[in-house]
Amino acid sequence: MTEKTHPGRLWRKAALVWVALSLALAATVVGAYLDIGAWKLPLAMAIAAFKAALVAAIFMELTGAGAGTRIAALVGLLWLALMLSLTFADETTRAQSSDGFTQGAE
Repeated sequence: MTEKTHPGRLWRKAALVWVALSLALAATVVGAYLDIGAWKLPLAMAIAAFKAALVAAIFMELTGAGAGTRIAALVGLLWLALMLSLTFADETTRAQSSDGFTQGAE
């Protein structure tokens, strides 16, 4: 790292990210109280993805990172997508039991 950074610039960048994350937090809280039906979860997930992308781009410095770091971040995202898709597939294919938890307790 031959690049010299000024402490004032680092504080400014952190303050701007803090403001953006605070606004996203406010949007999350407002979205939780909106009566938008089935769009509540996609809205919350989109805001969460924005916050994660902001942290990854600014604090993890993925925009200026090398190829290895970018590939590692991409593999992490793909692993998360795989785990979420398997979780959703498992949840949607389970049979609904009217007995509750007594089905396998005999």
